[in-house]
Amino acid sequence: MKKNSFLYGTLLLVVVNFIVRFLGFFYKVVLSRMIGAEGVGLFHLVFPVLMICITFTTAGLPVAVSKLVAHHMSLGNKKSSYRVLALATITGVIISTFFAFLLFKNARFISDKLLKSPDSYYSLLGICPSIVLITLSSIFRGYYYGIKEMKPAGTSQVLEQLFRITFVIGTLYLLGPVETKYAALVAVIGISVGELTGFIWLVYNFKKTTRLRRNYSPLMNRPLFYIGDMLIIATPITITRLIAVLMQSLNALLIPQKLQLAGYSYVEAMKVFGKITGMAFPLLFLPFIVTSALVINIIPNVSQEMAYKNLDNIRLKSGLAMKMTLFVSIPLFALFLTFSEPICTVIYNEHDVSFYLSFLSYTVILWSLHHTAAGVLHGMGKQVVTTINYLIGISFQLFCTFYLVPNPRYGIKGFLYGFLISSVIICTLNVISLKFFIKKMSIKFINDILKPIICTCLMITCVKFAYSNLQMGLVLNTTISILFGFLVYMASILITGSVKISTLKYVFTKK
Repeated sequence: MKKNSFLYGTLLLVVVNFIVRFLGFFYKVVLSRMIGAEGVGLFHLVFPVLMICITFTTAGLPVAVSKLVAHHMSLGNKKSSYRVLALATITGVIISTFFAFLLFKNARFISDKLLKSPDSYYSLLGICPSIVLITLSSIFRGYYYGIKEMKPAGTSQVLEQLFRITFVIGTLYLLGPVETKYAALVAVIGISVGELTGFIWLVYNFKKTTRLRRNYSPLMNRPLFYIGDMLIIATPITITRLIAVLMQSLNALLIPQKLQLAGYSYVEAMKVFGKITGMAFPLLFLPFIVTSALVINIIPNVSQEMAYKNLDNIRLKSGLAMKMTLFVSIPLFALFLTFSEPICTVIYNEHDVSFYLSFLSYTVILWSLHHTAAGVLHGMGKQVVTTINYLIGISFQLFCTFYLVPNPRYGIKGFLYGFLISSVIICTLNVISLKFFIKKMSIKFINDILKPIICTCLMITCVKFAYSNLQMGLVLNTTISILFGFLVYMASILITGSVKISTLKYVFTKK
């Protein structure tokens, strides 16, 4: 088994995602202590502006690069793969530079008129270089995903986090106490420092492993044809991501206002909204550590099989991706449904967050399946279908936000209902679309659904038993009980044969 296999690549990306998220969590804790709540608030105030700017260059373009590079490499056409990378880089630089310049020229207006925070001006200026650097790093990572070399891309992400953390913490330590706006600026500049480090690593690896003629030009041989292919793939995905980012911004603006119409005070509305989006959602999206790795890896794999017109392998790999998604999302759903109170108390020291976590726990499976199914469809070139499905689902959430949340009878439950309904619709439409295009997926009900459910029930029983019998304090009781439960789950999955030991060996051994 080659080390660039689908399973091995996915596992490597899962490990990278876990390391990056762990480092990110550590960084947030330290940063909040060094710059205070006001500094963190200022940093997060300008962050949505950065997200909107980079959505145009990092949502669809890297996916297009990954898909097209995999397609050309499968046909043995390395020159076309290099040309895709070169033209994507040129396109990304042009678009990202435009948005960086636009932000630079309008930073004062945005800080004073839109954000209503003059102190955010310097931070807005500070994120301008990161728009270009994040774009370049994303495009090169897309290239490495396309050629199924996960190590350079994964290493660059870890290096980016390490250098960012070191720069920000080191600079703040050396500067000592500074004004909040300058402390936030240091945190913002850290984004560019980290991205520059990651990009240099990617370019270094590219030059080390690639031999190009000195007279090679990416503008030879129908450049508009390649750019057209990239735009066809990238545009629908970018639209979907842009809608998601705008929805987050719209929710942040609308929900507190609508809750006040329902009788909540301003403080109550902000607290409730913060508990859902800032506390419950990060836990609900934990499976994305696995599914995002699956999606990154499945797109070039499916694209390659499409080039070979090998539908059987597409069925096999998409089925495997959906199985892995179920194996991760089912136990997490059950854990959040039945054990949300201790989890929320330990992590956030907020007892009432458990209601929102348990209520929305069903969306763990729905969003995980939607994410993976969308990745397979993107690999098959059906990105327009996923965009339409997302628009249909999200329209129901908007309806509930506008008409149910202001109603005193529903209040915040109106948003919860809307999120749950939209999750059901988007997931269902994507899974139906996937079954329509590949006809028959290699998923067996007993082995891939029923057995994980039975193993999950056993896991929850063991978690509850351990939690009620341990006498080590809330934090240790909760942590040990959950770890014990997951060990039981993994063991039972192997014992029941839902996952075979031979499959695990298959990941790590070569042919």
